Order: sequence, then structure tokens, then C-alpha cells
Amino acid sequence: MITLFDGFVDEPACLGVPPYISPYIRYIAGAIRDAGEEYEYITVEEWRKKRDFKGDILIIFAGAIVPGKYLRGMPISFKEFLEICKSFKGVKILAGPSARFGFGQGGGKGFVSGAKYVDFAIRGDDDAFIYDFLNGEIVNRRRKKIEWKRWSVLGAEVVEKHPDFPQPLICEIETYRGCVRWFNGGCSFCIEPLFGKPAMREERDIIREVKELVDKGVANFRIGCQSCFFSYKAVGIGKTENPKPNISAIKRLLEGIAKLNPSVLHIDNANPAVLANWEGHSLKICELIKKYCTPGNVAALGMESADESVIKKNNLNATPEQVMKAIEIINSIGEERGENGMPIFLPGLNFVYGLDGESKATYIKNFDFLNKIMKKGYLLRRINIRQVAAIRKKKIKINKNLFKTFKRKVNEEINKPMLQKIIPKKIIMKDIFLEINIGRKTFGRQVGSYPILVCLPYKTNINRFVDAKILDHSYRSVTGIEYPVNINRVSFNIIKSIPNIGEKRAAKVIRNRPYKSKEDFLKLFNDNIRNEISEWIEV
Repeated sequence: MITLFDGFVDEPACLGVPPYISPYIRYIAGAIRDAGEEYEYITVEEWRKKRDFKGDILIIFAGAIVPGKYLRGMPISFKEFLEICKSFKGVKILAGPSARFGFGQGGGKGFVSGAKYVDFAIRGDDDAFIYDFLNGEIVNRRRKKIEWKRWSVLGAEVVEKHPDFPQPLICEIETYRGCVRWFNGGCSFCIEPLFGKPAMREERDIIREVKELVDKGVANFRIGCQSCFFSYKAVGIGKTENPKPNISAIKRLLEGIAKLNPSVLHIDNANPAVLANWEGHSLKICELIKKYCTPGNVAALGMESADESVIKKNNLNATPEQVMKAIEIINSIGEERGENGMPIFLPGLNFVYGLDGESKATYIKNFDFLNKIMKKGYLLRRINIRQVAAIRKKKIKINKNLFKTFKRKVNEEINKPMLQKIIPKKIIMKDIFLEINIGRKTFGRQVGSYPILVCLPYKTNINRFVDAKILDHSYRSVTGIEYPVNINRVSFNIIKSIPNIGEKRAAKVIRNRPYKSKEDFLKLFNDNIRNEISEWIEV
């Protein structure tokens, strides 16, 4: 028996932390099946809850290259990895980015190797190594195209073993590996150019994989595992770093997946220079995304820095002018509000610190760029500010005071007012999956790319979908209450959270239940607040 241990992956181009499941772990499961072997699947979260595993071969998949803050489902730590290795007596195989680069520690810290604690640390493709290993060979190689096609389908079954199946599980879908700028080295810190010329998957193969997952019961998908969605099967790859987007290929892909009726279909990652250089093509692709995908969609733009000196020294993707044009293009198509309460399709923005050429001026230029976005009235769904993971280059020490001050300033002057524009008070956000109780509060998110955290200011049952009407905003989250409120059924804590009610009035509401009608209920209140309360409740 083989134990497939999912320690989760978190890379710039791939998410595999719950509620996501990465394609890599599914490929490994497919390779095991193709080799004719049985396996059990366990996540690190299940292990933390004392679930045991019984295999005599242990595959530990791990790779939090850019670990962040998580609502639940933390990637495996190096300490936990050591604990598992120490207690397991069979053959141990380390897979994932942690096998190649080490365990990421976050916050710009370096990586620590786990290779000496296992029998094998995979240097090639995990699935290919496992398949060869189970057939009596020890080879570090890349998977073949036919294997990619086969294992992506055979491994779909593993989703049924995931704790988040069927909801709110999201399957990350890979369209290609590598970066279209590989021939000039790409961005100085990025691992994608290391894969060489991009290897594109066929539309029919991707759609076949999604169909298999749908047949297994998966409802949510994110086409996120690529460096730039707009560059899928682009024309001129290898001749230019900004190849012409392939509208017909992207249409076939999105249309084919949409016909399978997923509940959520999102994308991620886009090179702003490609959008800016091919404005007409990019607008048409944005229209396709609007037509075939679901609202709340986000394309993270790899800007990294607005400082021209940093851009040049690190061979970054795009100029500030190109990034602004990409933001304009996406906003022009996607800012309309969708049926779930969120704008249909918005850009996100990534900033990286710890790059060559940085100075105090870098922080000023980055903030000025964000300020220009605000003044132009564009919407920006997500601003990700992180320290570079030193994989390809030597670590550069950052000014921690400047970094913290910048993040705080962005939160106060950009993130919060931007969130207030994207989700105004009293907007109804639909299909929020309640995930966790913390103290006397409940937290949930919509299923999708970079969903906004929603706080209910009371404790309620989790693992269910609700709609919520928004009360207030923080820097990266919103507060709301379940909507509509059935005043005859809901708890005291919900009633007191309704604007203008509070504890004393909530107690009065409880004492006078049940109410025959909304009018009967509203008799409890004076004219000044009656209209305000009326829009929150039903009887």
C-alpha cells in the first residue's frame, strides 16, 4: 500500500491549499493507478487531527514556495515533515517543490532542505518518478505528453478522498508549464523560465480532465496553473516575449469547460505586457472570460515593481504604463456586477520586494502607481505584497521598517477604500461557504479566485452556503449578516447585529415573537429607523 500524503502546495502559479486541490497531486495519483498500484490519500490537516496512515511507501508532497496567511489548511511545516519522517519506517519519497528547492519559511526567509531525511527527493516530475519507481526504475525525468494526458484523467478519483469534497473543493487546472519569456531568462526570481520552452496542453485534453472531475462530483474549477492565461497557445512563442494571444484556442477551451456547467469557473495569472501590446485581442479574450466564466473572477498581474531601475535590473514583465493599460482593459469589460454580488472580472496586482536595484524610491513609486489607479477610478481586486523567495538569486535584505510602513499605508489608503467600492454596504454577496468559527464569530468565503473573507459577527453553523448583506469593511475583509433575516427564526445574536437594533431592541424583538407579518414586526420601532430595519428582514 502507498500513502499519498498531501502537504499542500502554494506557488505563484498554482494553489493547492484547501479549498484548492492541485493538479500535481492528482497527476501522482494517476501515475500510481497507471502503474497498477493501490494508494490511500491523506492531507496534512487530517494527520494533525490524528488520522493514521498504513502504507509501506510514503510519498510526501509539499511545496509552499510563497506561504501566506490561511483561513484554514496550513501547508506542512518543516518541523511536521521531520516528525513524520522520524515515525515512518518504510520507503520515504519527498515530492513537490520542497523536494527541488527546500521548505519555504515565508517572510523572505530562505529554504531548508529535507532531502537527507527521505530515501528519495524527486528532482524531475513527481508523477513520472513515481511511475518509474513503481515499475522498478529510479529516474528523474519529465512526464511525456501522453502521460500528462492519461494521468490527469486517471488521477481525478483522488478528489473523492479530499476532506473538502464535494464542496467547497476547487480543482486547480493546468494549461501549460513554463513561461513565454524563458528565452531571455524571464523575471530574475521566477522558477517558471527554468522549465524551458512552454509545454502547452491540448484543449481537448484539458476539457477531458475537467469532464472526468465533473463526473466524479467536482463543481468548481480555476484555470490558474500557468504563468499567463492570455498566452495559452499564443502565436510567436520563442520569437517574442509578448506573443499574440490565440483567441480561437482560448474560446475552444473556455466554451468546452463551460458546457460542463461548473458552479465556478475562474482563471488566474496574466502578463500585463501581453494585454497592453495586444489590446484588441485582449479585449476579445476578456469578453470570452465574461461570457464563459463566473463572476468574482480575478487575473493577477505580475507587475512586481513600478520602479524602472528594478524593472530593468530584474528583467521584469512590464512597464508601469503597460500595467496601467492592462488594468484599463480588464476593467472596461469586467467591472459590471455579477449575479453573486461581485464584479464579473477584475485585475489583481503583485508586488515583490527584495529585488536588485531597490531603494527608498521604490516604495514611493509603487505607492504612487496604486494612487494613480485610485484616481483613475479603476477597480483592483487584490494587491499581493510579498518578499521574494530566493530560489534563483541571492537573497537581498529589505528595509523592514519601509516594508511594514508600505503595507500599512496600502491597507489604509488603497485596500480599504477599494474594497468599499467593490462591495459597498448593503450589497448582497451570494453563496458564501461558512468555513470556521473563531471565538464568537463565523468566517466564510465565496468559492473562487482570491475570495474576500466575510465575517459574520456571531457564531453559527459552518459547512454550509449562505447569502450575506454587507455591514462594514476592513482592509481585506467585510462584515455582514445572513440575508434575508427571518425574524421569527433567527437567533438573538443575528437580530442584534441588524443596523439600529442592538441588544436592548433585540431582546424586545425576541420577547414579542412570533410576528404575523413584516408590518406587525415594524410596529415595534419608530419612523426614524423603521425603513432602515425593514430592508434587512422577512417574516
